[in-house]
Amino acid sequence: MIFDGVILMVVGMIVVYFFLVIMNTVIKMSSSAFRDHALQEEKMLLDEAEEKRRKKREKEQKKAAMTAAPIADASRMVAVITAAAHAHANR
Repeated sequence: MIFDGVILMVVGMIVVYFFLVIMNTVIKMSSSAFRDHALQEEKMLLDEAEEKRRKKREKEQKKAAMTAAPIADASRMVAVITAAAHAHANR
């Protein structure tokens, strides 16, 4: 009876071992078969990420230019008002 249990255990371990060997072989074969596709997809994802970063950088530069423009406009207005006040005072 114990001998039957040991035999069942050994047979079960051999079945599991061969299953894992077959599974490992199938995974390696599928990995080599889809390598080109995976590289193309990775390149595509990197290009999309770079495009997003470029758009974000352009948006930030545009926003910085828009925020800098009112400051320049405000300083120009101050200069015009000062010149007008000075011209009025010297009349």
